Amino acid sequence: MIGVRGPGRLHGAAVEARDIRAVTALLIAALAADGPSTIRGMFHLRRGYDHLLPNLATLGAEITTTPGGP
Repeated sequence: MIGVRGPGRLHGAAVEARDIRAVTALLIAALAADGPSTIRGMFHLRRGYDHLLPNLATLGAEITTTPGGP
């Protein structure tokens, strides 16, 4: 078992992900943050986690997407 405690609260921000692991980590951090976040590079999720956003929405996450990316 592991316990983790950060130094303070996370705040929403505009960020950019360059690979699938980064976008997933940023998405999780954005869900935990106070305020809205904008994540560029969400197209990386199509490489293996295309079901993640709808699943998070069923759990109550408020996620909006706009078309873009390669």
